[in-house]
Amino acid sequence: MVDQSKLDSLARETRLYNIIDMGLTFSAMIRLFQKGSKERLHERILVEGRNVFEAKSEEQFMDIHSRFCDWGIEEILLAEKKRSGRVVKEATEASYGQIAKTFDVAMKVVIYYSHFPSCEKSRELSKWLNAAVDTKMMTMLKKHYPKDLQSWPATVQEVDKTAYKAIQRIVRKFIKDKHNNSIMPVQFDDIYWKALNR
Repeated sequence: MVDQSKLDSLARETRLYNIIDMGLTFSAMIRLFQKGSKERLHERILVEGRNVFEAKSEEQFMDIHSRFCDWGIEEILLAEKKRSGRVVKEATEASYGQIAKTFDVAMKVVIYYSHFPSCEKSRELSKWLNAAVDTKMMTMLKKHYPKDLQSWPATVQEVDKTAYKAIQRIVRKFIKDKHNNSIMPVQFDDIYWKALNR
């Protein structure tokens, strides 16, 4: 006799596994990381994603986010850069911005696009998700708020924890000023990625 609840649970876990895999690929950051990093990130996002599903407040979500990023900058290395078969740049640690963007995109795909863990909970969690800001978005935000960040990073690789938090605050300020709080940060990056990459 087939145990339907076990099959349903297996199907749900497999779906989550595949959605995270799509989110990691979608982030475009994976290509920058050392070989084997995708598997390590995938495993960790499965764990932290489940913690996000249980979050009761934005503060809890941000603690989970911060914990993931702190882990990532310690554990994930950028790939060596080679030219003509020789190493021109040794592997270095990924930046906070690169790890955060990876997590932000994966959570967007899991929660906002795929409505995990449920439609009702995903609506609540989507409001807390951060914008997956890229270099073009940072340039645009800098034009609107040149003095809101003492030293604007030029690339995501230059984004440390302090800059990341400041950029997320600026995204929310931009949403308030330009969109009257009618969109969420997770929608900001969808809208402006498309607009800036035409």
